[in-house]
Amino acid sequence: MFRLGVAVKILGRGGLRARDGRRAENAPHLSVSLLLVREVLLYLAAQQIGCYRLADDLLPYLGDGRYPEVARQIAESAALLDDTGTLAQAHGIRLSIHLPLWVTLATTDAAIVARSVAIISARAQLLDGLRCGPEGVLVLHVGGTHSDKAAALRRWAARYLQLPHAVRQRLALEADDNGFTFSEVLWLHQATGVPIVFDALHHRLNNPEQVPMSMALALALASWPPGVRPKVHFSTQRTEAHLLPARHGAAQQVVAPQLGQHADFVDPGEFVAFLRAAHGLAAFDIMLEAKAADLALLRLRADVARIAPELVGVVS
Repeated sequence: MFRLGVAVKILGRGGLRARDGRRAENAPHLSVSLLLVREVLLYLAAQQIGCYRLADDLLPYLGDGRYPEVARQIAESAALLDDTGTLAQAHGIRLSIHLPLWVTLATTDAAIVARSVAIISARAQLLDGLRCGPEGVLVLHVGGTHSDKAAALRRWAARYLQLPHAVRQRLALEADDNGFTFSEVLWLHQATGVPIVFDALHHRLNNPEQVPMSMALALALASWPPGVRPKVHFSTQRTEAHLLPARHGAAQQVVAPQLGQHADFVDPGEFVAFLRAAHGLAAFDIMLEAKAADLALLRLRADVARIAPELVGVVS
């Protein structure tokens, strides 16, 4: 069984807010975000969606050195965190967070490393407060200096191993679409034990070593600790153009999509081929990265049922 998931925004039911997005001067609070997340979880449960990526800024300004008092909101919201985590568990919804791209352990900039460690530790504390099991992971990229990849990989490994054990247990690593490849991320797993979140689109776009997708997927799944269900990312490359209307005497412009942009919906043919390539491997969760969010997931279920009815019941 493959469980599907969505990331942050919800478009169904007219759209549901995923966090308290007020600016610092308006005193946003974790408790407000958690009340909004509860509504999201109830919607996901009604749609039988079993994975959800929480907003990275669920607690706004957490880890921002300008607002050290924000960290107190975790303790202030302890009961509501516990209650929200209990709700997710009751409906079988796996929670995770994807850290911003600038969060990196590989850079040569000591200030960025220090802030990254603070961000990672604070987000791990949030997942602990939500009572997430080992499947509740923080996904991040290698980041850092690409001019000397070998040195960046060594820095990442050394700093990862310096993190507290409880924080390391929350981390999972993803390859880039134009930076560090799956093979390089696999080296980090072998050096540190960090599990790999396989990203199908990134692998298609950034695979100079020509590792077959089925092999890369199998290696990524095997990188997870025994008893912990792996997760992967799946998306379709955007192909449609942006049309900029004519204005101020300038003609209408057609802007081609950038390589690596996520499409609004998921190509069901690509998705079915991916599932068939995973035949015989351990079950895993699939985080869909599509601009239409939950609407894309619901459409994909219907498309799979139409073009690959033998997979109905295999995907939820």
